[in-house]
Amino acid sequence: MADIPFLNPSILKQLDLPVPSRETTPLLLEALNLNQPYTPSLEIQSYRRLYALDSLNCEHWQGYIEMPMFKLHVQVFQPKFESADAKIKGTVFLLHGYLEHSGIYQPIIREILEQGFSVLTYDLPGHGLSNGSPASIQNFDHYQQVLHAVHQYVRLADQLPQPWLGIGQSTGGAIWLHHLLEFAERRKNPYVNRVLLLSPLIRPAKTAWWHNSVGLGIIRRIKREVPRHFRRNNHNPEFLRFVRLKDPLQPRMMGMDWILAMSKWMQEMEERPACRIPVWLAQGAQDQTVDWRYNIEFIRRKFRLQTLLMLEEGSHQLINERADIRAALTGLIPAFLHAHSGKGYY
Repeated sequence: MADIPFLNPSILKQLDLPVPSRETTPLLLEALNLNQPYTPSLEIQSYRRLYALDSLNCEHWQGYIEMPMFKLHVQVFQPKFESADAKIKGTVFLLHGYLEHSGIYQPIIREILEQGFSVLTYDLPGHGLSNGSPASIQNFDHYQQVLHAVHQYVRLADQLPQPWLGIGQSTGGAIWLHHLLEFAERRKNPYVNRVLLLSPLIRPAKTAWWHNSVGLGIIRRIKREVPRHFRRNNHNPEFLRFVRLKDPLQPRMMGMDWILAMSKWMQEMEERPACRIPVWLAQGAQDQTVDWRYNIEFIRRKFRLQTLLMLEEGSHQLINERADIRAALTGLIPAFLHAHSGKGYY
């Protein structure tokens, strides 16, 4: 894998292509329609070019799903095969982390497609091309409502055959953990057969200034948002430079409502009963974004931790980590995708 597959936006300008933006590009999205081939507009072609999504060997649908609270940017990728007899092996629901968006997940989308699986991914509210207050959420329950809305919209799509699997990075992992515990408590089978968590959020790192009650008290008295501080969350300098200086869809502000919602959600998760649903976990030992030691113990208490991959040199953002550090994760992904699991838990 190259250091990054993404394009410098200045090249788009040289090609007379529009640079994507959170203000204008979402207005040009059509409603997601998986019942017919999709021909992207010039603006959407430019989005795909910027994030190298146009280099993937797949059929690609893109559009919005509208729900009462949010208008979500959703993408579906269906692998192409050389053999006419080949069949799609399943579907991965891929959820990104806080202050990210689905475009920068191109490397793992490519790996999943190469294993013969379809991919569905969407931008969380307030991120990428989805609407909502920038990088904010009023309640983490809204993430569950979004997941449910997307599931209802695509559950019968031919492009997304069973089995369904879940992969989530950081907040995306938190969404899957919430989903599994909630459905287990209701004695319902979750939407996915198994889940791979990448640096999942349960508790943030203790070094975060807003981690304690004093910090939360300050947040309640200050503005709704503060400028984002771009942290070094992996060891890939090209990716870090792209995120900080080049990516037009990166949030520049942090929503304080998100932090308050996360604090409330952390307490609720502690109170949920444990289940025996198996999960897979990959975690960097140099992660300074989440409290990964506590998070691993939480997962051991609440789930059946089937596989734990510790990346001794890995940091938080594993999707675009430096290739030599990420190599073990690159090997884990096929094992996760092709593992066998039962169809039901209850």
